[in-house]
Amino acid sequence: IKSYLSYPKTKLKGYPTIIMLHSLGYNSSYWIPLQQKFNAKGFAVLRIDLRGHGKSVYNKSFHQRSWRSYKNDTFAKYPDDVITVIKSIEKETKKPNFNNYAIIGGDIGANTAVLVAKKLTTKPQALVLLSPSMTFKSLYIPVALTEIGQTPILALASKTDLYAMKEQEKLAKFAQNTFDVYNVDSGSGGMLLIKQHPEALDSILNWTIQYFKNKK
Repeated sequence: IKSYLSYPKTKLKGYPTIIMLHSLGYNSSYWIPLQQKFNAKGFAVLRIDLRGHGKSVYNKSFHQRSWRSYKNDTFAKYPDDVITVIKSIEKETKKPNFNNYAIIGGDIGANTAVLVAKKLTTKPQALVLLSPSMTFKSLYIPVALTEIGQTPILALASKTDLYAMKEQEKLAKFAQNTFDVYNVDSGSGGMLLIKQHPEALDSILNWTIQYFKNKK
């Protein structure tokens, strides 16, 4: 699994950290405009190419495999993949602080984010979920939402994406704390949402950093 870690220009240890998980069929480079905004505010950012995407397309035998050939049991490995990346980076550097972090994800990345939050002992300061759904490629999250404690959530969807709007309404019932919504008037789902509505980037940034310790 390939990942990309960026830091602010300031030289500190233990930067508050944002983990970014892309949509199905995309890769982590689509997060770069948002990454740059968080870096400018003093955050480290970890972008991950999920299995079968971007540069994470080679297995141990160096055979190339795309997400298009995956079955649900492979998609089910996504949360553990993310945690493995986090643990590996923790061994290499102390610059990102994974005890003071948030996760941002789009569609399959959104569902993965919730399941990662459930599995990690230290819960995220916040979750930002673009077009989350009750289940995505076997990644079922309602129960996990009840088990991540008081983590505030921001859900984003397009009002013309009726499926996403209905799923958003269902998921809100499982949240244990703040479940805010940012719904645009038109557009697609997942990461396409912020590509079509770049004004949403600042909204995501400002909403997220309010929940951080020692935020700038």
